[in-house]
Amino acid sequence: MISAPLIALKSAGFSYDGVHWVLKGISLEVSKGERVAVLGHNGSGKSTLVKILGALQLPSQGACFVCGFDTSEPASLAEIRKRVSLVFQNPESQIVAAVVEDDVAFAPENQGLAPDEIEKKVAWALEKVGLLHKRGTLSSALSGGEKQRLALAGALAADAECLILDEPTSMLDPEGRAEVENVLRDIHASGTAIVQVSHRLDDVIQAGRVLVLSHGSWVWQGSGEDFLRDAKSLGFRLPPMMELRCRLFVRGETVEDVAEAVSKELPPPCGRLPPGRGPEEEGGAALSFDIRDLSHSFGLGTPVETRTLKNISCVVPKGRWTSVLGRTGSGKSTLIQHLNGLYGVQSGEIFVEGGNGGELIPIPAKGEALRNLRRRAGLVFQSPEDQLFSPTVREELAFAPMNWGFSKEDTDASVESALQSVGLRKEYLDRNPLRLSGGERRLAAIASVLSANPECLILDEPTAGLDAKFREDIVTLLSRLRDTGRTIITVTHDFEMAFEQSDHLIVMDKGRKVCEGGVGGVLPALLETEALMLPEVVRVSALLRSRGFNVPLTWRAEEIL
Repeated sequence: MISAPLIALKSAGFSYDGVHWVLKGISLEVSKGERVAVLGHNGSGKSTLVKILGALQLPSQGACFVCGFDTSEPASLAEIRKRVSLVFQNPESQIVAAVVEDDVAFAPENQGLAPDEIEKKVAWALEKVGLLHKRGTLSSALSGGEKQRLALAGALAADAECLILDEPTSMLDPEGRAEVENVLRDIHASGTAIVQVSHRLDDVIQAGRVLVLSHGSWVWQGSGEDFLRDAKSLGFRLPPMMELRCRLFVRGETVEDVAEAVSKELPPPCGRLPPGRGPEEEGGAALSFDIRDLSHSFGLGTPVETRTLKNISCVVPKGRWTSVLGRTGSGKSTLIQHLNGLYGVQSGEIFVEGGNGGELIPIPAKGEALRNLRRRAGLVFQSPEDQLFSPTVREELAFAPMNWGFSKEDTDASVESALQSVGLRKEYLDRNPLRLSGGERRLAAIASVLSANPECLILDEPTAGLDAKFREDIVTLLSRLRDTGRTIITVTHDFEMAFEQSDHLIVMDKGRKVCEGGVGGVLPALLETEALMLPEVVRVSALLRSRGFNVPLTWRAEEIL
């Protein structure tokens, strides 16, 4: 006897405005214990699909059933909520409690479990995602990546039959992503079904079935192995290490196995490729920011005080690209949010180049001087929803230049230029920014800052949640801005971007600076103390270099094989 599907989506269509159809008559069945990966470029309808599968959104057409319950029946929602748990792309959308352990307890409390059972579930879920040591911490004091872990812990504590995950690791460092994948593998092995939306093609390896969504319709379905074969024809580019393993037929999983296979394909020594950026390229540029002995705490003076920065001293060179790296929760976002005065200095000093012959002045705390600083240093948040508030993209992009006194003609020109810079079409101008996909919202947030033409652009995880094409467009844009003399500062877990593009690196851990300098100068320290944080392709390159091969730090198979 064939059991009924856990989730059944039948000819579902959806439109937010009755004009633009986000989903177009798609069907999907998910069986108990199955693991499904859903891929698609930004704007393809993936996040809307997640809401429909989780009964948070009703289809405009068609129907959705969970364990036989129709999601359109209000009386069925309580049962559906017990069967399905969601993790959203923006974790702040589902964090409901002020303290970490209270947030994880929310679902089991609403299920009516006994206090001792709730305590066990909370401790188990927090330990699974690596947050047990922060159970008493304020949820608001967590980093973006830690909030993703918290959202996943809340879903795990609900003990549902199916987890539906929308980009659950987009804000995590490589080590954190590996830890979460281990959790998901264990949960799936215990019988829980998983539907995972992702831009990370590494995720398809774990899935039994892969589906590709494009413009609201399915365009491909098959196994993970079949997807790897068809990825290029579908418009996807395999990650460097996945591509290498496929091309070299490497069966081993370690970087040593891959390095050994690559070395056999290269003529020793390989002297035709540059080694990448090094400390010698920093030159003697004047500083954009000089940070001295900076410390910061959330909940200062309260019983839940959390110290996120601890006596940090570092510099940001003017007109160069600086990347701030580190594990999730290391204080990266807190550091850069001081640079345009969003956070006031509690302890220590920050000096900024004042524009008068390179003179350094203390960062202003209030008044017109602070306003001028924010004009010069534009900040793009980790979650774009935090800075999008206008009813249309056009008004969003026009807000800053209008407030800086641009004429209407100059404002219109700035809006059009910023929109074009991030690769969004003119038709987006009249759309509500909060109705865009997660990746499109990120692009709109970047454009809203660019429209004011800042001297310094500060971006927190600018490539998170973007597909390969949008990511490439953003990297090209930032590189072009750097080349025109702007200072670029990125907080990122996109280590490939950091190693390929950065002139300067600042590495943090547990609120402290570990090291800083050019890529060539920082790499040895990272290999010695933080190797697991580094992309596998960088670790392969380091092994090849140690054997005398002159390869760049990041590369693709077709470039040297």
